[in-house]
Amino acid sequence: DLERMGNHFGGKLPEALNTVFRYKEKLKSGKKNTRNNEEHATHASEKVKKFYTAETVRRGLELLSIDYMLLGLEVPEWARQMLRDDARTDISD
Repeated sequence: DLERMGNHFGGKLPEALNTVFRYKEKLKSGKKNTRNNEEHATHASEKVKKFYTAETVRRGLELLSIDYMLLGLEVPEWARQMLRDDARTDISD
């Protein structure tokens, strides 16, 4: 995703991203991220639920929506799930 974003926006961004994340070296060495895409390696998805509600996630996504659109980012699965769960709760109430 970093390479795709860097190539999309061009300029010095690909070099800057590689300087920070060193992803090109990892790709060359064949190292891959083997973690499950459904859960962040630090279990952040579960921690987020302790501090944020569906309402705060919704508002955050509203404020960051232009970034998500311009950078071609996907809403994290934990956020989608939290919003789906909230919608189900509203329907059953």
